[in-house]
Amino acid sequence: MTTATPVTHAAAPAVTGEGREHDVAGMFNRIAKRYDVLNDCISLGMHRGWKRAAVKALNLQPGQQVLDVATGTGDLVQYLLPTVGPTGQVTGVDISDEMLNVARQRFGQHTNTTFTLGSAMALPLADNSVDGAIISFGLRNVDNVPQVLAELARVVKPSGTIVSLDTAPDPWLPGFWWYFNLVMPTVGKLISGDNAAYKYLAQSTKAFVTPQQLQTMFANAGLSHITCQRLAFGSVAVVKGVCN
Repeated sequence: MTTATPVTHAAAPAVTGEGREHDVAGMFNRIAKRYDVLNDCISLGMHRGWKRAAVKALNLQPGQQVLDVATGTGDLVQYLLPTVGPTGQVTGVDISDEMLNVARQRFGQHTNTTFTLGSAMALPLADNSVDGAIISFGLRNVDNVPQVLAELARVVKPSGTIVSLDTAPDPWLPGFWWYFNLVMPTVGKLISGDNAAYKYLAQSTKAFVTPQQLQTMFANAGLSHITCQRLAFGSVAVVKGVCN
């Protein structure tokens, strides 16, 4: 019998500053095995609908190649694979090797999936190598959002689509921050033993740009036809842009 190492007192990553990416990777390594269960609990299962909406926004076709940045346990892959079909390709990139291990276990039987350890700020892909790219609940974890958007624009082919799905700091829902600050960390601690990880979720959301600001960043990265879809009373946003 193996005993899990207690992580209750682990520190949350710094919301900004050097070394943040390393700290975020460590945090996700700690919660990787319970991550999917926690997502269902803290979002009441609604994250699945959000992810379907984000994948739909990519407008993928059978046979195309798509990049899933911050793929984590590969949860988006289950929605991406049917859209590109058996002749398409799904590439997942993440900074957490433990999260990627879970993704490989889930989708290792699919020969058209690849999971690679790498940073969103220096993607391990060639220029104009994929037809679309998506980053789900990952942009607020990076040190430099414009740099990540520039990297996404670099690897996506002209006329390809880039989509961000993430929490928003300006929700319309009364009681949202009470839930984020108190309820969610408590649930996270009970299931994962890691209170700090779910306190970080609230902290990073508060420090993140608004969907309107993110749309401006998309434009500054050279994207066009930019749209924003607010979900869950504005607490989640799907921002989409097309490469020129």
